[in-house]
Amino acid sequence: MSEKRNQVELSTISSKFTEETLRNIFATVCNETDVKVSDWDFGTASAKGDSYLSVVNRVTVNGFAKGKPVKVDLVIKSLPKTLGRRKTYRSTVFFRNEIAFYTKVVPKFEQFLKSKNQAHLLCVPRHLGSLADGENDYLVLENVCTLGFGPVTRHNFISMEDCIGILETFATFHAISFAYKDQHKEEFTKCVSHLEETYFTPKYWDWYEKFHQRLVNIATDALTIEYPNHEALKRFTSYKFGSLFDMCCEICGRTDAPTSVVSQGDSWAPNIFVRTIEGNKREALMLDFQLAHCVSPVLDLSFFIYSCTDKALRERFNDMLKIYHNKLCSIITSLGSDAKKLYPWETFMKEAKEQFFYGIVFALEALPIAMLDESEAFDLDELIKGDEAVNINDIWTLPKLETQQKRLRVADIIVHAVENGFL
Repeated sequence: MSEKRNQVELSTISSKFTEETLRNIFATVCNETDVKVSDWDFGTASAKGDSYLSVVNRVTVNGFAKGKPVKVDLVIKSLPKTLGRRKTYRSTVFFRNEIAFYTKVVPKFEQFLKSKNQAHLLCVPRHLGSLADGENDYLVLENVCTLGFGPVTRHNFISMEDCIGILETFATFHAISFAYKDQHKEEFTKCVSHLEETYFTPKYWDWYEKFHQRLVNIATDALTIEYPNHEALKRFTSYKFGSLFDMCCEICGRTDAPTSVVSQGDSWAPNIFVRTIEGNKREALMLDFQLAHCVSPVLDLSFFIYSCTDKALRERFNDMLKIYHNKLCSIITSLGSDAKKLYPWETFMKEAKEQFFYGIVFALEALPIAMLDESEAFDLDELIKGDEAVNINDIWTLPKLETQQKRLRVADIIVHAVENGFL
């Protein structure tokens, strides 16, 4: 591979991403200063429909550390090249938030866990470099596939084994927040102040309104066909349009609540990788913190369960809650705080009753997109040609669900929420 071709490929990430940037990242990974980068190769980029807010490249870097050959595998997220696409999907807002998570929150968590000799508990990719200036943004992370992690499919439902591993990973991540907040309240407040609500806030209603109407119509159609006489249809349609969004805004605004912790914010299948460990157990790792915020942990839990489990698996719903809470309490205790004081079962269940509806509202968007065939996925660079933002409803032209299987995937979660008193 020629030097000229290498330089061209790096510039496709960002005009600020240079060979020197890559060399510094290589040195960080190798933990050496005496390094030389010989070449790099771009692997498969994110598939159409896999990433709407950013461009994701997998890059293999070859070089030498202290004269010995080394290969480093990276994942590099960058802004879409089309200005209209950036503006339409507010890409710079999401980049700013994710980079704040990795540069302001993660270092504090790492320092805290190191002081407890439990650095292994932080289940996120290693941050290797980033820039957020609103024009040349990029984020460089380790490629966790080299550690044996792989994706959970977004098209099919997960197994109970995967579910347990993912629930325990979310519990561990939330427990770190609880313990750190308990023992370093001032520092916690300061670091989470860098996170912003990127989705459910009144200032984004104009951005979301028309698309939300489409999603509500899709869900109503699915309920009408599959559960025409069910209380779920009556209850769901009783909400005044916009009120579900407002309810999400209200709970997402509780950043100072005693039980608000750093949450991943986009906790569905494409943003979770798993690997098999001893005893055929699953271990999960969380990706994509562009929607990270400080809220009740119930929000991550509810979106995960409603977007990733099927009706049969939700027969074990109470078991899922217990698995999550038991792990949460175990980790909080191991980090030196009192779990019964910070998040007792009664408080957890009270918040579940009050806030589990959040998972429904977010799943109304996630599920119709997840069930698109690959050929139906939206190619934003083709659909957004100019430099100005367009309404997302004109891009995400999701149709009503045409098969019973797809309709039931949406309708069943609403039925579950109504039967459990969440809606």
